Amino acid sequence: MKKVMIIGSVHTDLVQYVRELPRGNENAEVLKSETRTAGGGYAAGSFFHELGFPFQVICDPGDGVYGEYARNEALQNEIELLEGSEETGGCTYTLIDQNGSQGVFLVDGSEYHFSLAQVYDISPDEFGAVLVYSEMLVSEGSEEIIDLLNEMEVPVYICFSSRTAEISSEMLEALCAFEPVMIMRDEEAYELCGRKAKSADEAAAILNDMSKAPVIILMKNNDVLYLDAQTSWIAPAKQKLHTDTWASAFAAAQMAGVDTKNGMMFANENGASYDAETMKQRLAGMILHR
Repeated sequence: MKKVMIIGSVHTDLVQYVRELPRGNENAEVLKSETRTAGGGYAAGSFFHELGFPFQVICDPGDGVYGEYARNEALQNEIELLEGSEETGGCTYTLIDQNGSQGVFLVDGSEYHFSLAQVYDISPDEFGAVLVYSEMLVSEGSEEIIDLLNEMEVPVYICFSSRTAEISSEMLEALCAFEPVMIMRDEEAYELCGRKAKSADEAAAILNDMSKAPVIILMKNNDVLYLDAQTSWIAPAKQKLHTDTWASAFAAAQMAGVDTKNGMMFANENGASYDAETMKQRLAGMILHR
């Protein structure tokens, strides 16, 4: 099997669990704190590593305390990253209240900046797909991702899970030329179609018309909507799904040759938490009976 190229951030996330999310300039009552590694690149790299599929994460977490923390955490999960630059690594601050609602504050850094120099020694023939996370589409060098995709000529999956509102119309138009499978939550779907849609179905139809490719929307009620030019359907899930992980699971299933509906079923089962051996067995069964 060829590798998947993952273009997504790997960064330090400073988490505070609070009684209530602050309103305006209020101070939050902190119940506990922790430091973790986050980002689309980290979520996807962790998933493909656990599944045992070949992958390459394209991300430079940078220098400094936050960059070093993210790099070390990634290496512990056997996620090899680019050589460190002298640019400072950023981080996120995440507040989580007792109901699970979150507020995220971003400190920009090198992990969001892409350059073709990062992939100069990579052979496109080694890769079977590219999985791009939306946080990489808004910062310095993001237009060079378009140049890379032109060189790769492989299926493209785009996960819109962070900073979607900052993506320019020009960038979205350029991405749609690759007819990518687009994966997002309903909030991102409404944002991407300029708030012109009154329902998820309508948003999916608008985006499908733009991209001429499948659109997948993760709904608030845990249903997952699929729409392409010929058909649409709903795939229910039993758990609240994490967009970054769901996109990884779906792309992995597709690369293994699993059809779309079974690929969505596999992603629904493993799109929040997953056990490596269980999902390997499940995917093997799908491959054998395809």
